[in-house]
Amino acid sequence: MASAVVLALPYLAYDGLIRRFPAHIGPHLAGLVTVTTISILPPLGVIGWSNPWIGSFEAGPAGPVLVIGAFIVIVLLRVFCSRTWVPKVVAGVILGLITICQAPLPALPAGWVAIETHHGLLKGPMSPINISFHLRAVVLKKLSDPHTHVVVLPESIVGYWLPGTAAVWQPVIQWTATHYRQTVLLGALVPEGRGYVDALLKIHDGHTRILPDRIPVPFSMWHPWNPIESARMAVFGRREAVRVDGRKTGYLICYEQLLTLPELSLTFSPPEVLIGAANDWWAKGTNIPEIQRASLRAWARLWDVPVIDAVNYGYTTTVPAIPHQ
Repeated sequence: MASAVVLALPYLAYDGLIRRFPAHIGPHLAGLVTVTTISILPPLGVIGWSNPWIGSFEAGPAGPVLVIGAFIVIVLLRVFCSRTWVPKVVAGVILGLITICQAPLPALPAGWVAIETHHGLLKGPMSPINISFHLRAVVLKKLSDPHTHVVVLPESIVGYWLPGTAAVWQPVIQWTATHYRQTVLLGALVPEGRGYVDALLKIHDGHTRILPDRIPVPFSMWHPWNPIESARMAVFGRREAVRVDGRKTGYLICYEQLLTLPELSLTFSPPEVLIGAANDWWAKGTNIPEIQRASLRAWARLWDVPVIDAVNYGYTTTVPAIPHQ
């Protein structure tokens, strides 16, 4: 409710915007400017999830064009047509095409695999280690198939990336040193200063590279009033695509999938593959995971690229036992 109130505040200036433009185009222009700028850019862009424009991306690149076309048609018909219902009908038909014309997603490259987990909340200091042992065995089994090129795991699935956790994953790191065509993308919390970075670890060619997120969840992950165990916020940091399996790959970590600002950074240099990683144990019984998935796929349709996502759900909190060595 609080976020809805904050996102509605820009509309207090709505009347002032209307008075500055001719009567026929004032309301539409004011609404367009308000929705597409104020709610996307910081500071409101940090909580500006599910922007209405994202819905138009379902129709692919033609979606935004149809919306802009509907806007132009409304303006012209209001100027030249005396019947007030005509602009509404025409706009409704154009916008309805977006719902009908859902663009297909390109096929995922061969050998790309996402691992879905159901570990829920990591409880206790040994949970990340136990889950790491379990997932390490799963990942190594996937990598033993020479047709597997990329394995994607959920966000923060192994907790903090500490020396003990890194030691558990050392066999996977060593495996990629001798199998240079294979890559693992592992969700972890990487300590930085007194806080941490929510990131994907790219394990490739015997090395690890940190792929950080830019906008963590405000207040629950990012809390500037207490920097201890606070996620790093880098709103104005540039989101760059990375090379994975020879392809320019964009990635969005959990909360970022609901926003518009991180995706805009990728829009100037669209990726060839889009990766989503999330940890949705806390959203059990809600439609938040579905909203994330729909948003992620809408951006993929806009860029006309394949998408792969790995999610940890909250169906169970049981932790697998450490396997015998």
